Amino acid sequence: MNKQTLPTSSASLYYRLIALWVLNEAMIGGIIHGLHLPVSGLLVGSGAVVCISLIAWYVPQKGAILKATIIVAIFKMMLSPHAPLPAYFAVFFQGALGELLFHRRRFFRVACIALGMLALLESGVQRILVLTIIYGNGFWQVVNDFFNRLTGQHELTDYSFFIIACYVMFHAFAGCLVGIWVGAIPMRIKLMHPLREEYVVKLSGEDGLVLGRRKRKKTGKKILLVCWILLLALWAQSEFHWGDPWLPASLALHILIRSFIIVLAWIFVIGPILTSLLNKWLQKKQSAAATDVKAVLDILPQTQNLISSAWKLSEVKKGFARIKLWVRIVLAYTFTGLDAIN
Repeated sequence: MNKQTLPTSSASLYYRLIALWVLNEAMIGGIIHGLHLPVSGLLVGSGAVVCISLIAWYVPQKGAILKATIIVAIFKMMLSPHAPLPAYFAVFFQGALGELLFHRRRFFRVACIALGMLALLESGVQRILVLTIIYGNGFWQVVNDFFNRLTGQHELTDYSFFIIACYVMFHAFAGCLVGIWVGAIPMRIKLMHPLREEYVVKLSGEDGLVLGRRKRKKTGKKILLVCWILLLALWAQSEFHWGDPWLPASLALHILIRSFIIVLAWIFVIGPILTSLLNKWLQKKQSAAATDVKAVLDILPQTQNLISSAWKLSEVKKGFARIKLWVRIVLAYTFTGLDAIN
């Protein structure tokens, strides 16, 4: 699929939806990841499901979603250079899943629900896997011991299983709700148009976006590197019984040290290698998709202004009602001048 195969109105909407997806990942996702919120995957994943589903409906050409996915990953590399690799995995998983599920537009609503459930389910499972890799199975053993002591039960109960099951199922349920909602958007989009008169947004964005990479302080990294080497030496000495162990035989302490070693190993060794390989691949794709990247880049400032202005205008509502109004305002302006598309 390329730009020439799309009508002008469809191409315009295609790039607008990609711009929304880019900012969902780079701007909103970056803020959420920076705050280390436990529902980051839930919120960012929901935004991705909305964008992918709308691309599938309004730009049904084969390969449109995969192409959009690569463009989003390219901008994620430029706008959020320090984004964790699991975030890239989520983007590619969602895009590939969307391309597969929306193969037939006829089952659009069913595909929306399936995409929502599977995309957010992956987010929940990914977080559980990361916890297990970093802290080991001993973490879940500590959780079980804590709740068993808290309840005073003589028979051991696998509380960690219930916690994991509830967490993952919550993501799947939320994905189902998002899928149901987004599946109805094409039929309701015209009902959102009056919002443009009630909530006026000046679609300007002349200042543009800063794509430069921030320089990180190297002093902190040097200290962390020394700490990593010392912890690795302590762990190896105790694990392989080189003389009397220096570390106390405390499961909680071993879990803590293990987590530090794995996280720092990711920061200093694994992460840089994988990120370098991914960036090289994305840079090749960026050269091949230069026209599309420029088209999205041109409307990013305007889209960023729309998202920020819509959030300010939505302050008349509170809580979930505000989020709902915010999304509706953004969508109303995204489809401005594109009423003929069905």
